[in-house]
Amino acid sequence: MTLENVRHWLHDNFLIKPYRVQSLLFVFFIINGFFHDTPQGIFIGLFNIVVSPDILLTDYIVIGGLGAALVNAGLSGLVTVAVLAWAKHEPLGLTMGTLGLVVGIAFFGKNPFNMMPIILGGYLYSRFVGVPFKNCILPAILGTCLAPVVTQLAFVPHIHPLVGIILGILIGIFIGFIINPVAVAMRKAHEGYNLYNVGFAAGLIGLCIFALFRNFGINYETANIWSADYNHTLEIFLLMVSAYFIICGLLGTSENLSLFEIIRMDSEDHDYYKKHAEQSYIAMGLLGLFCWVFMLIVDGTYSGPIIGAILSVIGFGAFGKGLSGAIPVVTGAMIAAIVNYTMTGTPANSSNFLLAALFSTCLSPLTRRFGIKWGLIAGFVHLSLATQVGIFHGGLNLYNNGFAGGLTAMVMLPLISFFEQSRSE
Repeated sequence: MTLENVRHWLHDNFLIKPYRVQSLLFVFFIINGFFHDTPQGIFIGLFNIVVSPDILLTDYIVIGGLGAALVNAGLSGLVTVAVLAWAKHEPLGLTMGTLGLVVGIAFFGKNPFNMMPIILGGYLYSRFVGVPFKNCILPAILGTCLAPVVTQLAFVPHIHPLVGIILGILIGIFIGFIINPVAVAMRKAHEGYNLYNVGFAAGLIGLCIFALFRNFGINYETANIWSADYNHTLEIFLLMVSAYFIICGLLGTSENLSLFEIIRMDSEDHDYYKKHAEQSYIAMGLLGLFCWVFMLIVDGTYSGPIIGAILSVIGFGAFGKGLSGAIPVVTGAMIAAIVNYTMTGTPANSSNFLLAALFSTCLSPLTRRFGIKWGLIAGFVHLSLATQVGIFHGGLNLYNNGFAGGLTAMVMLPLISFFEQSRSE
């Protein structure tokens, strides 16, 4: 059997089968977890993850250990794939981005238990409006960024834990029910230039829920829990994930794009997977390598949130994020971090700044549409907002950077229009 025959066999029996590439990766997450802890340790770690508060920012590596965090991410991904397959949803570029966000945020706030009520709410919404669940499943899955709402009431002192759990599940179902129409409306506000649109919608919903909590006397402190003990291990893990996607892309037998075309990855509707099929996996892997180089340059520390942010960047490499659009935005964000250092003394490579810089890539379409200078400004503004807006939703929205990205795009679009029109005149 020739190498070309092997390639065709892999393509026909593995690559083009829906979700096989992603499912195998999530199984790798789980297997990898058992190399870092015993089965008993992982079971205890998963239990601690499920029963702990999940508000921003809670690093599951600290809560349950690295092994349990990896298993939780893998299980969250497999549960999501199972729901997508059950709904008969055909994979799109946004599907790849959604899976990247799910497993990424599963390192700091999501687990299968706090996700399911919101997904159930999305299913009830589809039944209510009379459309197939597959047509509105992605916003429901992305809406799990508000998963902390499902568990937080169980930790309020003057509410019985069982009552808090029941209330949290009901609120989660309600969130899943309304997230679709809210997300559709919010997309108009930034015209699609924020790739984390559901995070923007969830930020507004989280703001309302947090205000209601405060009005009813429900108060709690936001978290700031970061791990720092697995820097080298997570660095190797990132390289393995990136290499996996590049290999899968190279094995694809669709169009053969040049490296320049892969770096640019262009599509009017952002959906690179729909246009380029398996070749988009190469772009995803290259984004992972870019993040690795970025962390190396800034001497950053890997943690659950940082590796989660990078996994989300990799996922959206199939939907709207290309290297040519991402690099200027990240550069602008780091310029903002350096300016902050000169003013306050906070290191530019602090984890909070690096997290915002990585997630700022949600504004990559601004660079692609308006040029590098506006990408730099977008990254600068985004980091400034992302590190401050969490107080408005009380850490209930795990896609805090999606909220900040939406606000950044809303502010910048009229300014860009004004200056571009003035220059034209």
